[in-house]
Amino acid sequence: MTKNIGIVGLGIMGSAISGNFIKAGYKVIGFDIDTQRCEELANKGGTALSSPGEVAINSDIILTSLPSSMALNQVVSGKDGIAAAGNINAPIMECSTLPIEDKQINFDKLADSGITLLDTPLSGTGAQAITKDLAVYLSGDEAASNICSTIIDGFARAHYYVGEFGNGSRMKYVANHLVAIHNVAAAEALVLGMKAGLDAQTIFDVIADSAGTSRMFEIRGPMMVANNYEAATMKIKTWQKDMGIISDFAKSLDCPTPLFNTTADLYTSGMAQGRADQDTGSVCAVLAEMARLKR
Repeated sequence: MTKNIGIVGLGIMGSAISGNFIKAGYKVIGFDIDTQRCEELANKGGTALSSPGEVAINSDIILTSLPSSMALNQVVSGKDGIAAAGNINAPIMECSTLPIEDKQINFDKLADSGITLLDTPLSGTGAQAITKDLAVYLSGDEAASNICSTIIDGFARAHYYVGEFGNGSRMKYVANHLVAIHNVAAAEALVLGMKAGLDAQTIFDVIADSAGTSRMFEIRGPMMVANNYEAATMKIKTWQKDMGIISDFAKSLDCPTPLFNTTADLYTSGMAQGRADQDTGSVCAVLAEMARLKR
């Protein structure tokens, strides 16, 4: 295995992805503005470098996993950024959930330097990233996508080439639309059952083996049963950003999303209750409070 994998952004997703690449035998180099994240990468057997540009120069394929458009702009165009590094041989997999127009700006900036940026969002939570239970939505230059697809089994279970640049994000918006609804549906069902006097663990065990189950029920159900949301794989405050992107996207298409819109207030209620840093599964606690359910 000869490819050097560069990862810029070592947060919940980037950290899990880097760990899996290292376990798969790849050489992993990375950068994050949080020095603790860089130390964690080094402790796992990777190499932390001092800038996105330095990562780019030393990589065969680069993945970026970033919290905001501002962060992507800085990584691409900032001092010691990827554009200035000028490694035209290393395609970039941009894995963040961001507005398509902001990714397009950085696509154009890198294209001016002869560098290929792909739009490749990931479907899955941080917990799923740890177990390689992710799907990758590749979009953009097909030849570069084919090159990147050769390393995807190092950190994900599946990948799909979905066409022109931006289609990856469009597909991710559809997936996250469902995640938002299914997460609230799982919480609402558990609260209904508990309010009726059923044991939370029994509800989970039975429904997880029924026609009513969902991936979100199975993934977030255990933390809802435990009523413990501190080990966040998607923080509510981060999810607010994703919800806003999807809402704006739907509005731009004049596409009604009544179920999705209904869930938004419940996540906002979680923020109001001081749950910003808790997992989005804590909407179960929000609904339990609304139902005056004592746990």
